[in-house]
Amino acid sequence: MHLFKKSVMASAILATLPLTAQLGFAQEDVALEEVVVTGTRKLGLSPTETLSPIDVIGGGAVQNQAAFDLTDSLSKIAPSIGTQRFPIADGTAFIRPVTLRNLSPDHTLVLVNGTRRHRSALVNLQTAPLGTINQGSQGVDFSAFPSLALKRIEVLRDGASAQYGSDAIAGVVNLILDDADEGFKAKVQYGEYDAGDGERVTVGINGGFKLGDNGFMNLTGEYGDSDTTSRGQARGDAAGVGDIVGDELVPYNGLGQRWGDPEIESTKLVYNTAYEFSEKFELFSHGTYQSSETVGGFFYRGPVLPGDLNNATTGLPARDTLKTDSDGDGFADAAPQSLVDSILAQGLSPDDYITANDTHASGYELTNPIASQFPGGYSPLFGADITDFEIVVGGRGDINDSLTYNVRGRYGENEVEYTLSDSINPSLGLLSPTSFTPGTLTQEESGVNLDFVQSFDSGLNLGFGGEWRRETYKIGAGDAASTEVGPTFAQFGVGSDGFQGSFDETTGSWDSDSWAMYVDAEHNFTDQLSAAIAVRYEDYEEFDDSVDYKLSARYDFTDEFALRGTFSTGFRAPTPGQVNTLNITTAADADGNLIPDGTYPVSNPVAMSLGSAPLEMEESVSFTAGLVWTPGDSWTITVDYYDITIEDRLALTNFTINQQNVDDLNASGYPNADLLLGSGAKYFVNGFESNVSGVDLAVSKSFEIGAGNLMVDWRHNYNQQEISDVKESAINAARVFDLENQIPENNSVLSFDYLRGGFGGLVRFNYYDEWSTTGGLFSAGDASDAHTYGDTFLVDIEARYTFAEHYTVTVGGENIFDEYPDDEVNGTFNAVGAKYAVTSPYGFNGAFWYARFSVEF
Repeated sequence: MHLFKKSVMASAILATLPLTAQLGFAQEDVALEEVVVTGTRKLGLSPTETLSPIDVIGGGAVQNQAAFDLTDSLSKIAPSIGTQRFPIADGTAFIRPVTLRNLSPDHTLVLVNGTRRHRSALVNLQTAPLGTINQGSQGVDFSAFPSLALKRIEVLRDGASAQYGSDAIAGVVNLILDDADEGFKAKVQYGEYDAGDGERVTVGINGGFKLGDNGFMNLTGEYGDSDTTSRGQARGDAAGVGDIVGDELVPYNGLGQRWGDPEIESTKLVYNTAYEFSEKFELFSHGTYQSSETVGGFFYRGPVLPGDLNNATTGLPARDTLKTDSDGDGFADAAPQSLVDSILAQGLSPDDYITANDTHASGYELTNPIASQFPGGYSPLFGADITDFEIVVGGRGDINDSLTYNVRGRYGENEVEYTLSDSINPSLGLLSPTSFTPGTLTQEESGVNLDFVQSFDSGLNLGFGGEWRRETYKIGAGDAASTEVGPTFAQFGVGSDGFQGSFDETTGSWDSDSWAMYVDAEHNFTDQLSAAIAVRYEDYEEFDDSVDYKLSARYDFTDEFALRGTFSTGFRAPTPGQVNTLNITTAADADGNLIPDGTYPVSNPVAMSLGSAPLEMEESVSFTAGLVWTPGDSWTITVDYYDITIEDRLALTNFTINQQNVDDLNASGYPNADLLLGSGAKYFVNGFESNVSGVDLAVSKSFEIGAGNLMVDWRHNYNQQEISDVKESAINAARVFDLENQIPENNSVLSFDYLRGGFGGLVRFNYYDEWSTTGGLFSAGDASDAHTYGDTFLVDIEARYTFAEHYTVTVGGENIFDEYPDDEVNGTFNAVGAKYAVTSPYGFNGAFWYARFSVEF
C-alpha cells in the first residue's frame, strides 16, 4: 500500500495549520427539516410538506467529502444528478457538465439564493462518445462554489418553467448561501489516489459578522490545487518510437499521451450580506468570484525518425505537421523549387521552414526543421484560464401585513481563455512559438426581477411578478501565432496544432433579450387538500413567445401519509452561444488550398446551403406522481414517478460539402466557395424528441444505538430515455443508442452515519448499474459496435474525532476497494492509450485517501 495511506492518520493528528475547518456531520444534514424556498412561494413549508418533490442537502453533507468541487460532490449524494470525466475533450474536460435525470445540462435551472445563475461560456461541441448527453449544451459551471459557502442545496425534481422560465425542464438546483452572522470555521484537506498521483490540497475559511444590530456579512474563501492523474497505457506507436529513440524522449515517459484528470489551481471567493433598515426595506446582496488555471492533455503526434523508419511497414508515420511523405517509403518528399522560390520571394530563409537536402534538385526536402525539437514526438498541453464572477443586489420587505416584495438586479460573467503549449504552428517552421492563446469565450448575463407575494386570510397565497434578462456571448480572437499562415501551410498545415486559434472571421458579440411575467397561486382548500397553479408568459427577442403552466396538488390522508402530483409544460430557448457559435479549423488540400472545417450558425450561408433552418425553442410536457410517508418521528419515505417529454431538442448535424452546395454558394456570391468542397460542416438543428421517465426513492431513518445515534439514508434513481422523431441527418443510430443507454438506468446511494460524543463515522455505498455505449465518432455510426460495461459498487468510509469542542480530525477514503470500470473495448480508444471505459459514470482513477483538519468557533 502506498506510503501515504500508512501515514495519513499521523498527518491528520499532527496537523497544526491555522486555517482549519469543522465540517458538519452528514446525519445532521439528512435530518434537517429546513423551510424550503424552491418550487413554492408559500412560506413555512418543509421538504415533506411541499406539492413537488424537493431534496434538501445540508451544507455539511457537501463539505464532508473528499471531492475537489461541487461538480463531484452532488453526484455522490444525489443519484439523479450525474457527471462524467472526459480527459481529452477540449473545454469539456475543464468545465464538466452536470446533468439531472439524464437530460442535457442546460435542461436544469441553477439558482443562487433564488436568483438565476449565469451560464459558463463553453458551448459543448464534442461529439459522442465524449459528448453524448452534453453535446451542444451550455450549462452552469458548478465548480465555482466553495463548499464552506453553502448553507444548503435545494433540488426541485420537477419541471418549473412556469415558475422560473427557460431551462427548468428537468428541475431546479438552488444553492442557498451561508447567512450566519457570527462564528468562524476553516479547513485544510490533503489527499491523493492509491496509485500515488492526483494530489489534492484544499484550504477554506468562512466567517460571519454582524453589521450593527440589523445586518450580517458572511465571507468565504477557498484555495484548491489538484494534480494530474494518469490511467492509460502506452500507445502502440509511442511504444514503437520509444524502442527506437528511448522512452525518456517520448511524452509521458513512453506513454505518448495521458488519460486522466487535468491539473487545476483555483481561488474562490463568496460573500452574502443583508441589512434591514426597517420592516419595509432590507438591502441584500451576494457575489461570487472564481479564478482557475487548468491544464490537460491532447493526442500524441509522432516524430520524424532516422532514415526510413517512418515507413508504412513500421507503422510509425511522422505527424504530417513535421514531414510530408506521399509514397510512404519513410523518406521526406523533395521540396518543389516553386516552394523554395516562394519563400525567398517573401524575403524569408528556406532553412527556417524546410530542411536542406543536397540530393534533391531544389536542395531541400519536406521535413519541418522544428521536428528536431521533438525527437520522440509531441503531445500538446491544452488548458484554460477561467474567470467567473457574479453580483446580485436587491431590496425586499413588507408593503403591508399581507403583501411582500423582492426586487433585485444581477450581472454575471464567465470567461474562458484557452491556452496551448508543447505544440507548434507548423507553417511557421523554426520560427513557430510552442505556446499559444487560441482564443477567448465570454458569457455575460444581466437581469432584473420584481416579485410580489400576497397572502389572504382564506389560506390563498398569490405570487406574481416579472423578469427581464439579457444574455451576451462573445468570441475573442486567438493570438497571431495561433492563426498565422506561414509559407509552408500547404505542406504542413496552419494554425496552432491541436486547437487552432479563432480567426477574426469567427469573432464577434451577440446578445438576446427576453422579458416575462407570471402568476403563481397556492391554496389550502381543506386541512387535507392543497393545490397550486402557475402561469408564465415569456417573450424572446429572437424566438416566439411562450406561455407555460403548472398544476400541482397534494392530499394528506393522515398526518403521516400523503399523495402528491404535478403536471406542467416547459421550454428552453437556444442561447446566443448556440445560435451564433462559429468554430472553424483549417487544413490544406493536395493543391495547397486552405480548407475550413467548422461549426456554423444556422444563419451562415454555408449552413443555409445545407438546408439549415432558424432554431426553435425546445418544448416539454412533464408530470410527477408520488407519495410521502413519515411513520414516526425518525422515518421519512418518499417515492416519486416522473415522465418528461421534450420536443425539438437541439443536435449538431454533420455534413460534407458537395459540389451542389459549392455551386449554390457561388451563385449567392459567397467568397472562395470552391475551397469548401469536401470540407466538414456542422450546425445546430431541432433534431429529435426524447422521453425520460423514472422513479426517485428516498428513505431515511435514525436509530439510537447505545449512547450514539445512527442515521441511515438510502436514495435511489431509476431512469430510462427513449428517442423518437429523429429528423433526417440530425443524429445517427449510434447517438440514439448512446442517449438511451450510456447512463446507467439504476443508481443508488446508501449511507450510514454514526455519532457518539466526539467520535463520528460514515460508510457510504454508491451503486452504478451497467451501461452500454458505442464508439460514437470512432464507429460506423449504426450502433453495431455497442458494448455493455458491468455494474459497480463503490464504498466510501470516513472517521472523525472532535476534541476540545472546536477541533476535528478526519481521515477517510473514497472507493476504498480500488474499483475500476471494465476495460475499454473500442479499438480506436485502445490504439490511443485508453485502458478503462472512457464513458464510465464514476471515472477511472481508483481509490482516493485523504485527511482533513478543521476548526469551528
